[in-house]
Amino acid sequence: MKIVNGILILLVFYGVGTLASKWLHIPLPGNLIGMLLLTLALYKGWIRMDWVEQASNLLIRHMLLFFVPIIAGVASYLGFFADDPLPILLALISGPFLVMIVTGKVVQWYVNRQQNTKKPVLPQEGRSLDA
Repeated sequence: MKIVNGILILLVFYGVGTLASKWLHIPLPGNLIGMLLLTLALYKGWIRMDWVEQASNLLIRHMLLFFVPIIAGVASYLGFFADDPLPILLALISGPFLVMIVTGKVVQWYVNRQQNTKKPVLPQEGRSLDA
């Protein structure tokens, strides 16, 4: 029963996000708005994590099933891909490469920023002027 209630909660947030995107003309997908609202509700304590945890684990465990329609849709365009494979191969290679570079640079910037803000205080040496 917890899984059904969790899925209903997730669907409500998805629906609210979709409606907010359409009615308020927010330039974000409705599912993203719903996830942001769910994150806010979890953070504020309006929704408890154990209410949606089992449902979200179930959905994540079977996530591959959600990609079957996408894969079937791409398969219908195989002739188009075979005619001009260079742009697709370039995108498949350069896209993840650029994501890795940008992610690495952002992480390096963040780590350097954290290290610069937490400079260790060195203890003063205990020498006198006589030494």
